This record gives sequence, structure tokens and C-alpha cells, in this order.
Amino acid sequence: MKKLSLIIILALLVVSCMDSKNQHENFNGIWSDCNGENFDNCYAVFSTIGDSIHMGHYIEFKGESFFESGSGIIKGDSIIYHVDVIKPIEAWGPDGGTHYLKLSKDKNTLEGIFITDSGNKGPLIFKRR
Repeated sequence: MKKLSLIIILALLVVSCMDSKNQHENFNGIWSDCNGENFDNCYAVFSTIGDSIHMGHYIEFKGESFFESGSGIIKGDSIIYHVDVIKPIEAWGPDGGTHYLKLSKDKNTLEGIFITDSGNKGPLIFKRR
């Protein structure tokens, strides 16, 4: 009986240690896209499932609406995900791309870059709402 109890305790300890290694930051929620004066009503919604991130992103650029959605992975305080453009802005084209973002120390800003499938790139900043 003592051996069985010891084995169960050790198994629970191992599982607990494995779970703590898989923990990541909380990205869930609504974030504001902070890109400049030509942008209005800019929101991203992030949801996590395990080590996966899912997002929807709506913006208006000079009055023209844009929507993309995507999914990817979480690595500690960073997320990497690919997006597909659902409603493009004509001047930008239909390219999807990949977003590389890192969470700030205060956990209220995601900052990084986007790279479109055709190679265009630029800064990307989201602030937690």
C-alpha cells in the first residue's frame, strides 16, 4: 500500500511539473490595434486553447473596412500566427501573412511585426482593452 501511495504521489508530482512548463501568458480578450491616424475602430480578439492562439482582427483604414482571422502558437510571452484576409482593402491586396508578437512586461501591450505572404512588412501594436 505504501509503494502504491508513493507511486501515485510521484506520478502526480511529475504531471504537475509538466503542466507548469506548459503554462503561458494570458492573451485572451479584446485588444485595440494602434497603428496611426488613418485607422479607426481597430480591434483584435484573441482566444487561447492550450498552446494555440486564435484571433479575429477588424479595422477601418480611411473609412474602408478590413477583416482577417488566423491561428498559430503560443511560446511563453510570444505568439506567432498566420492570418487569412477575409475582407481586403483594395489598396492592400488580398495577402494574408504572419504576425510575430511579444507581450510587454506589464502584460498590456503586444508588439512586433507582420509579414505578408508577398513579403511586405511593418510594425504591429495591440493594447489590451
